[in-house]
Amino acid sequence: MPDNDVQTNFAGGLRIQRRSDVPLDAVLDHLHKPGEILKASRKAETLHVGEWIVKRSRGEGGLGVLKHTFQRGRYRQGWTAALHLEARGVPVPRPLAFIERVRLGVILGNVLCTEYLDGCVDVEAFADGMIREGVEEAVVQGYLERVAEVVNLLCASGAYHNDLAGKNILTPDGEQFYFIDLDGIVLNRPYTEELRLKNHVQLYDSFIDKWDDPLLVPFIRLMLPEPANIDSWMQRVRTGQATRRARTEAIWRKQGKLT
Repeated sequence: MPDNDVQTNFAGGLRIQRRSDVPLDAVLDHLHKPGEILKASRKAETLHVGEWIVKRSRGEGGLGVLKHTFQRGRYRQGWTAALHLEARGVPVPRPLAFIERVRLGVILGNVLCTEYLDGCVDVEAFADGMIREGVEEAVVQGYLERVAEVVNLLCASGAYHNDLAGKNILTPDGEQFYFIDLDGIVLNRPYTEELRLKNHVQLYDSFIDKWDDPLLVPFIRLMLPEPANIDSWMQRVRTGQATRRARTEAIWRKQGKLT
């Protein structure tokens, strides 16, 4: 999306960047509307407000204010990434506005507003539905091929997703896909072998409990620039996945989610 499609306004201590086709009043209205909390952590909460997703940073004390102010580029990352990807035809929720609460030049917090993708589930949940329905192997292959295609589109856009797990790719129908959790996107980062491996480990870990290697190896191969090395590559992917899963389970045990 061209830069001139984004407007900047200042209102009541807020610095507001918004799409030119999104009225300022609509932004202010959604900032104050109550919403359904979809996700909450120490640092942020994500709400469903009407047809919007509103992600608000939470107060982290004085250190958090310093980070928001002096590392502002990092906190603008989701907004910047959404505009970058949209302009390059990579499917993401439509970015609507980015707001910073400012006082005397200090940034106290921020809010990212994007469209709400109604009727979508993540690709892991969609895979579970396919398994329950008992779809044929050829249908699964087609599904995984489409996931690989959209991942390749993301990689070719000059963007790297730090957490390319299946839960961060949404689909309404197994045909269209959207990347979310765009705070994890890094722009203009060389797509090295190690970064590619990290993404493949994340995706393999997302599907290995659902389908076996006869389906997943061709899936991974589609995302490799040199598929002739698939055997040695898959050894590294499996090792990485086992390490990732052990680390995740250790966290779950600590949180009492796994006994």
